[in-house]
Amino acid sequence: MILKLRRCWLKVNLRRYVPIKKNYYLSKWRSRNLLLLSIVVILSISISATAITSYNIVKGLLLDSLKEQALLKTSQGQDDIDNWLAIRKTEIKTLANSLVVRSLDLSAIQPYLQSEVKRLQTFLLMALATPDATLINTHGDHLNVKDREFFKRSMVGETVAADPIIGRTTNQLQIQISSPIPAETGTKPAGVLMGGIPINRVVEVISNLHQGKGSYAFALNSQGIPIAHPNIKLIGTPEKAAQSFLNLPNPQLVEIAQKMVAKRTSIELVQLDGRWSYVAYTPLREANWSVALIVPQENIESPLQALNLLATVLGGLLVIGLISAWRQVQLYEQIRNRAFVFSQQAQELSKTLKELQNTQAQLIHTEKMSSLGQLVAGVAHEINNPANFIHANLNHANEYSQNILDLLKLYEQTYPNPTPEIRDRAQDLDIEFLAEDLPKLMASMQGGTKRIRQIVLSLRNFSRLDEADMKFVDIHEGLDNTLMILNHRLTATPNQPEIQIVKKYGDLPLVECYAGQLNQVFINVLMNAIDALEEASQKRSFKDIKTNTNQIKLQTQVDKSSHYAIIQIYDNGIGMSEDVKQRVFDYMFTTKPVGKGMGLGMAIAYQIVVDKHAGIIEVDSTPGCGTEFTIRIPLTSKK
Repeated sequence: MILKLRRCWLKVNLRRYVPIKKNYYLSKWRSRNLLLLSIVVILSISISATAITSYNIVKGLLLDSLKEQALLKTSQGQDDIDNWLAIRKTEIKTLANSLVVRSLDLSAIQPYLQSEVKRLQTFLLMALATPDATLINTHGDHLNVKDREFFKRSMVGETVAADPIIGRTTNQLQIQISSPIPAETGTKPAGVLMGGIPINRVVEVISNLHQGKGSYAFALNSQGIPIAHPNIKLIGTPEKAAQSFLNLPNPQLVEIAQKMVAKRTSIELVQLDGRWSYVAYTPLREANWSVALIVPQENIESPLQALNLLATVLGGLLVIGLISAWRQVQLYEQIRNRAFVFSQQAQELSKTLKELQNTQAQLIHTEKMSSLGQLVAGVAHEINNPANFIHANLNHANEYSQNILDLLKLYEQTYPNPTPEIRDRAQDLDIEFLAEDLPKLMASMQGGTKRIRQIVLSLRNFSRLDEADMKFVDIHEGLDNTLMILNHRLTATPNQPEIQIVKKYGDLPLVECYAGQLNQVFINVLMNAIDALEEASQKRSFKDIKTNTNQIKLQTQVDKSSHYAIIQIYDNGIGMSEDVKQRVFDYMFTTKPVGKGMGLGMAIAYQIVVDKHAGIIEVDSTPGCGTEFTIRIPLTSKK
C-alpha cells in the first residue's frame, strides 16, 4: 500500500515539473535570442554609420581631387599666357632701356623701332610717347594717348600689359605692352615705349583649354569684359563695345565675374543656361585679367558613378550579410555543431579587412604622389619666370658688354697715349684681363641659365599632372627626367660615394601609356636601387668602392616579336635573398628600418605595370651580386 502511494505521488509530481522545466528553457532561449538580436541591431547600426561616413569622406576626397584637376588645367592656360606676356614685357623693357630710345632722338628712334618690329615679328607696331601724351608710332601717326591705360601706368614707372582695346591705327583688337623710358636725371620717366601685339595668342590658348565634351574657356579683362570667348558675338568690335559680364542678367555669372575681377582663384558649381557646371577661375600675374574654364558637372563627377555603384553593391552585400548572420545565430542556437561555418566566415572577413587595408594604403600613396606632382609643378613654375627673365636679358647684356669692350679698343687705337690718371686707372682695373674674362663670364652665366631651364623643364615633364589619359610618349624622356629629379642622391657626398649612371638606350618608338604613372614606377625602382647601393657602400672599403664603383645601368630595347618596349634597370648593390625576391611586390612588405619605408612602392609599381598597362615586371637578383628589374610595356595599349 505504501509503495502504491509513492508511485502515484511521483506520477503527479512529474506531470507538474516537466512543463515548468520546458517553460524555463524556452524562456531562457528567448532571452538569449533577444540579447543576440539586440547585439546584431547595434552592430548593424554601427557598421552602417561607419560605412556611410567612410563613403562620404572618400567621395569628398575624390571630388576635391577631380575639382583640383580642373583648376590645375585652368592654371596651365594661365601659365601659358603669363609666360607669353612676360617675354613681351621683357622685350619692350629692354628696348626702352636701349641707348637709341633713351636718346629721345626721333630721327634715330623711328627707323630703329621699325627694324625691331620686323625682327621680333610679334608686334603690330611700336610707338614713343612723350610726357605730354603725344605719341608717334612706326606707321608715322601722331596721336594723343592721355586717356590710354598704358600711358598712365607707365608714366608712374610700371611695365604694363594693358587691357585689350581697338587700336586707333590698326583698327583691330590688340594688347598694348608699355614700359617707362628712364630719364637721365630725376625719377620721372622721360617717356613711354609702347608695343601693340595682336590678341591671337590669348585666343589660341583659351580655345585649346577644355576638359571633356561641352567644356569651354574664356578670359575677362579688369572691367569684366570678355577678351577671348568661344562666342565671338560677346567680343567687342569697332562699331559696338562688348558688354561687361558684371552687367549680365545671370546673377551667378555676375558673382563669378566679380570674383575674377577681384583676382581670386576658386572652382564653383553653378547653374548656367539651365545646366549645372563647374567654373574654375584664376587670375594672371602679368596683367589684370582672369581665365575661367567651364566644365559640365558630369565631366568631373563621372568617376564618382563607379564609387556610387560600388557603395550600392557593398550596401546590398552588407544587408545580405547581416541577414545571413542573423540566420546563422538562430541556427547556432538550434544546432551547436555549426561553429565551423562561423569560423570560415571569420576567416573571410579577415581576408576582406586585409584587402581594405591594402586599398587604403594605395589611396594614401596615390594622394602623396599627386601632392608631390603639384608641389613639383609649382616649384618649376616659380623658378621658370625669373630664369626666363635672366636668360632673355643675358643676350642683351652680352651684346652691351661687347659693345663697351669694342669702344674701349677703339679708344686705345685712337688715343694710344692716355693721360697718367687714365693709365693708372686702367692698370688698377686690369682692362686686358677684364676684356678677356668678361665674355667667358657671360658665357658661363648663359650656360647656368640654360641648365636652370633644363631642370625646370624636367620637373614639369616629370609631374605630368595634366596627362590623365593614355598618350604616346618618349620613354627615354621619362627616364631622363626621373634621373634629373634623383640627381642629388646620385652625386658624391661626404658620407656616400658617387653612383654612376650607364645608359644603353635602344631605338624605342613612342609608347602609348600613362606617362605620369610610368614615371612613378621608374622613381620607385630607381630609389630602391639607390637605397641598395648606399647600404652596400656601408659594408665596403674605400679601395673596393674605388675599383668597383657603384653603378646603375639603364637599358631599353624593343621586342619585335611581342611588340613590347623593354626597360631594364640594374644595380650592383646588395641583392636580394630568394624569400625577399618572392615577396618584393607584396603590399606592406619592406626590408627597410621603421620610418624609412612603408612597403608600398614596389606594390604600386606592380599594379601600374600589370593592371594599368597590361605589362610585365620581373625581378632577378642574387645576394651580393646586384638586382635587375625588367619592365615590359606594350607599344600600343591592349585596353
